[in-house]
Amino acid sequence: MIRLGLNKDILAKLINSSSGQCWSSQIYNPCPGVVANVPSSNDYNDGFASELMTKDLLLALDAVKQAKASTPLTEKATEIYNQLCSNELHKKDGYRPLYVPLKKVHVDATIRSFAADVTITQVFRNDENVPIEAVYFFPIEEQAAVYEFVAHIKSREIVAQLKEKKEAQNEYNAALQQGHGAYLLNQDEKSQDVFIINVGALPPATECTITIAYVTELDLFHGSIIRFVIPTTIAPRYDSHQGDLKSPASTNSQYIQKSPYTIELHCYIEKISGMNGQFISDVSSSSHTIAVDFTRQDAYMVKFSQENIHLDRDILIDIQLAKKHDNTILVSEPGAVMVTFTPTEEVFQQVRENDQANEFIFVVDCSGSMESDDKIGLTRKAVLLFLKSLPVNSYFNIIRFGSTFEAIFSEITRINNKANVQRAENVISYMQADLGGTELLTALQWLKNHPPRHDRSRQIFLLTDGEISDVSTVLDLCRSMASSTRIFSFGLGASPSRSLVKGLARSTNGRFVFIPPNTNADIYVNEQLQKALQPSINHVQVKWNLGMPHVHSAPTHLPPIYANDRAIVYGLIDNTTTSFDRNSSVQLFIRDTHHLLGEAKIDQISSMNTDKFIKRLAAKALILELQHAKETITSSLQSRFEDEATSTKETTDKKELIMKRIIELSLKYNILSPYTAFVGVEKRVDAKNIDMVLREVPIQISVDDQHLFFRSGAMSSYAIGISNRYSISYDILDNLDRAATKPQNPID
Repeated sequence: MIRLGLNKDILAKLINSSSGQCWSSQIYNPCPGVVANVPSSNDYNDGFASELMTKDLLLALDAVKQAKASTPLTEKATEIYNQLCSNELHKKDGYRPLYVPLKKVHVDATIRSFAADVTITQVFRNDENVPIEAVYFFPIEEQAAVYEFVAHIKSREIVAQLKEKKEAQNEYNAALQQGHGAYLLNQDEKSQDVFIINVGALPPATECTITIAYVTELDLFHGSIIRFVIPTTIAPRYDSHQGDLKSPASTNSQYIQKSPYTIELHCYIEKISGMNGQFISDVSSSSHTIAVDFTRQDAYMVKFSQENIHLDRDILIDIQLAKKHDNTILVSEPGAVMVTFTPTEEVFQQVRENDQANEFIFVVDCSGSMESDDKIGLTRKAVLLFLKSLPVNSYFNIIRFGSTFEAIFSEITRINNKANVQRAENVISYMQADLGGTELLTALQWLKNHPPRHDRSRQIFLLTDGEISDVSTVLDLCRSMASSTRIFSFGLGASPSRSLVKGLARSTNGRFVFIPPNTNADIYVNEQLQKALQPSINHVQVKWNLGMPHVHSAPTHLPPIYANDRAIVYGLIDNTTTSFDRNSSVQLFIRDTHHLLGEAKIDQISSMNTDKFIKRLAAKALILELQHAKETITSSLQSRFEDEATSTKETTDKKELIMKRIIELSLKYNILSPYTAFVGVEKRVDAKNIDMVLREVPIQISVDDQHLFFRSGAMSSYAIGISNRYSISYDILDNLDRAATKPQNPID
């Protein structure tokens, strides 16, 4: 009508004084010059991004699909916005399109009593008109042995080869420069439960399917529950150097509240049978609603009860055994055997060593994320229960940590008496999640600088749900305290850093547990406290009475043993053709006294058809042993006697030797390590990648970290990620408060 000569201001007044009045006409009028300070009056710059509107419409259509409804107008609007995003004019918004190349994730798992064989399938599709390099960061359990990485594209199969990381990266880059397709899988060296996939030069309108296969040990809880865990999300990492949160692996991957890709699960749980087998009595999940098919003769089949499951929490499958775990050789394969031992309390009483005075230090995460799911409330209850259960004449302290840390007593520890316990209970009763980010390093450094007296043993109970950017630095610090300190770690919430929680315990001869949301923590607290109160049995050794020479134990040095706690040991055999005889057995004993702790007989062996299943787990055990090797103290503990240059060189040489040995094991058994990578090249003819753009797949924020999107009560307080290279998403990192790392004074 303006083109017909009607004045735009008069037209706007007519519309706004009639039934046509609406937000678009009065507040955000699309006609230039009618309303000041809106995009139409600014050459259509700085408006609400077309890509964000497209994203919202796609989420709406996803909800419509779940509800099995029909919304033709929404479908048409989505089509129009998609057309707009493909037009150059939309770049007036200042944003690039929201292209998420990852479309779906599928997990197939086969569980065999103590371990699982898992295949992850990821489907990538390029919906753009130029080639893309898709990069996806995802978690896998640290103890997983990844042994296969395959890409399928245009009826072609590219089986990746395992090589040293630098060599693999160079081959990947060279292939892209030559116009070929390339595929890369590697493990983050700082947080070793984070894995990175690069799908290089995916052509327009093309789909690529990636499969990753791994085997992993399963944890045993309460003596009779086997837990299978599929981590699904990576929480924002706290960076102690920046004093802020950041994306994983030093990348620019953004976090979003809800991802457009979802996950499916099919889990096959083999039934345990036989004379000495442990029958399964139940299968359940505390994280998701599952459907279990109990009708099959050979296995239980598990899948999600609902469709379109998002990756916002770890998947937990609990397998309840009908009886407590026994000493038994579970499986064997050509060239390898696995045995589990669970020494009883009666065995421990016979070999109990002299007790030392104990000091108990509670290191409690009070960062902001602990508020969700009332994890801080669970922590209060757990610490109060600990305080009521501490032995007489022990010593204790409580340290709260977040962006900084504070201790409730000015001394390192105080005697466990009525007055001190009362003071601690008063502080804990009002403890809040009010200390900002998750800065663990400085609190542990303070404890290292104040070691226990020579006549005391220190037990640290560490409760956290958080993520840190450099797990390896924290674990290196913990290893340096292992001669006098054990850490008993608790992972809280839906998606804790499993690498951190497990590594804290492994590096100090302690134990770890994970407490899922809405779980009674009492049984976990009691178990951890009992383990801390009892001395572990060190210097244990395995004797392989298998009638053949050269059986190599993995790990080479067994970790400390606790009463009623399972220990898994692998035997690697040079001669793969020799069979076991009926007199074969495996014994666990104390090296110095030769006191027998347990024996497994050959009549309890069951075979496994899967080739290299046990070998891969054994090799991974050896790699983990090297990664978590304790520091050996060979001189005075006083820093004034240290030659800094010599110490630094010795440490560097030791790390290089360890890295070399890890690479050798990784390549020999074809399993991924932090220093190797899988690489595959898809040869192409007359292709060029000069116009290729980078697309880092956005990561769905976990349910534990949803508060980061609504901090200060308004999502609008966070910036929208704007970049010429990266996928658009809500950036939860830019506007978070800068976290100070300077320690605070104790509460006293």
